[in-house]
Amino acid sequence: MSFKCLPKDVTGEIEIYRFGTFYRLTSCVYALGLQNMDLDHGLDEFLPTTVSDAEFGAAIRRFHDATRFEELQPQSREALKAEDREWKKKLVLWDRKALKMTGCKNLSQLFEEGAKHSSSSRTKDVYVFFNSSQNKPTSFSSIPARYPDYREFIVKQPASDEMLGQAARAALDAGVLHALPPAPWD
Repeated sequence: MSFKCLPKDVTGEIEIYRFGTFYRLTSCVYALGLQNMDLDHGLDEFLPTTVSDAEFGAAIRRFHDATRFEELQPQSREALKAEDREWKKKLVLWDRKALKMTGCKNLSQLFEEGAKHSSSSRTKDVYVFFNSSQNKPTSFSSIPARYPDYREFIVKQPASDEMLGQAARAALDAGVLHALPPAPWD
């Protein structure tokens, strides 16, 4: 069974990465159940993987609090394309920051070093951390709940910082290469 909630129940959304000896947390912008990294006004921070579970959890809580909620506005196709181009330019800068922090020369090297990803949602009742799949050489994707590799780590509120840090590390450790769908006979 997988975690489900209504979009109106979400109180926070973040992305968590492990690049070599660093964790990277990025807050999200959230609108009607859709989320994306908030490259305009969000938080973006690197922490050494040696941080304690409590320090990691405190940062996770702070990033959830920084989630920016917006209402989707109708836009023309041209405006959407222009917005997408601008976001991609900001993503390049976001990627470069990771390369600089880790000393990697390119994204392939960064991802070859055992990169992992997790996303996290928060409601008034729980924090949930989801594992991800690396299906392309330099990107991650969510794993559908019906896939055997899907994992979620739920921490009930009120949650200690230590519990949040432990759940986030478990979700990162549960990341997989090329998550496969269930067998047709399952």
